[in-house]
Amino acid sequence: MELLWSRCGRLWRLIFCSSRWWSRALFFSRASSLICTCASRATDCLISGAILTDTIAHSPSSLSSLSDGNEELGVEDDPDPDSSPSSASGTAPAASLPALSAGKRVSFADTTGGDLVDVREFHAFDSDEEEGGSAKWEEEEAKYRRPEREPRYSVRPEFRAPGGGVLLQAVRAGKVEVEQICPVEDEPLAFSGLVRVLNVSFHKAVYIRSTLDSWATYFDHPAEYVQGSNDGETDQFSFKLSFAPPYTTHGSCIEFVVRYETSDGDYWANNSSLNYVVTLLLSYEEDPVQSNTDVQQKRSILKPPRVQRSDPWQSLGISSLDVQTSTD
Repeated sequence: MELLWSRCGRLWRLIFCSSRWWSRALFFSRASSLICTCASRATDCLISGAILTDTIAHSPSSLSSLSDGNEELGVEDDPDPDSSPSSASGTAPAASLPALSAGKRVSFADTTGGDLVDVREFHAFDSDEEEGGSAKWEEEEAKYRRPEREPRYSVRPEFRAPGGGVLLQAVRAGKVEVEQICPVEDEPLAFSGLVRVLNVSFHKAVYIRSTLDSWATYFDHPAEYVQGSNDGETDQFSFKLSFAPPYTTHGSCIEFVVRYETSDGDYWANNSSLNYVVTLLLSYEEDPVQSNTDVQQKRSILKPPRVQRSDPWQSLGISSLDVQTSTD
């Protein structure tokens, strides 16, 4: 029985000790959780205060918003801080706000009552001043503008007209032949020609059939009789042909043949079936070459090399002094 009571006593002591340790562990766990909660709340308060302080320091408009909020709540600012109840009661005044930052500030036009957008329209108009200014500008620009080169036209026959006895033989054989081609003065795109025909009848006519587009189209031009050209056997007729746009480029050609109408029939001259061809040549006037008087030659600061003249008598083995002595 005593053994039982002793064992029961030990069991109760163990239970009591374990309950004490359990309560202590529970107390410490609750205390640690309470300390963590307080620390987190204190940290949040510090962060919020720092953000509010930085916002007030960098945004002057926040002060105005705070004052507006005080007016809405009915709170009036005391102009005399010494007469406030806190100073009368001897308590220390609240800490003043930090000084505003002296850095760069951004302000918008609408905060001062202005417009955010300023639209300006420009209209082009004609006036005497504008016309005079443009004319003056063109005049000044023309002084420094390089003058445009004027084109020069010339004609070149691609055949050789016979002359003298050869021409008379050709006229007798074919009754008609081109005698001469030459350019027209003051008409660089034109050329004139002479046609020699055999006087086979009194009534006669000469036509020049020409083309500018390789016989896609052609025209018949009547030639005029040259007064006083009859030599008893032949007569002369003259004609004139000219180049016209768009066939005024370099290398344009006029092809033509000659038709001679008589009471005995029609006769043709076509340069032995090759046709008569005249080519237009285009060139530009070159800039005038500057004269030697306009171009100043630059003189060199170095002395020109001295040229040693050789004695022609030395090559023959004779001294010039001996030559002078012999002459004396």
